[in-house]
Amino acid sequence: MGSYRIDTDSRPGVLHFTIEGMLTLEDVREFVAAHNAAVDGFAGRDYVVLGDLRSMRPLSPEASEAMERAKRHSASQCNFRGSAILVKEGVVALQHRRTSISGGVMPTEIISTSEEECIGHLEQLQRR
Repeated sequence: MGSYRIDTDSRPGVLHFTIEGMLTLEDVREFVAAHNAAVDGFAGRDYVVLGDLRSMRPLSPEASEAMERAKRHSASQCNFRGSAILVKEGVVALQHRRTSISGGVMPTEIISTSEEECIGHLEQLQRR
């Protein structure tokens, strides 16, 4: 069983999400819909994404493919400045990297085990 949280209110211009446990394909579809609605809620204002996947379990191939849709949605937005994703080493990090490349967000994304590195990356992106 898995869960996710999406927050766009705590930090101005930051879409922060956390995923924990093992998401099913249906869970991922719900996450993608919520993520994309949050992106659209920025209504043209610049934003960055901070994702915390440190407690996430690997996705099924179908769920991974569905997750890529969230990345494609951000990559298509002119107000998207980039992302930072917190991971533990392992399958989730590799899986996320693969879908970030194919989803089009990798040029402005950092995937790291360091929260400091992720926050620093986002601060740089927000200054641009």
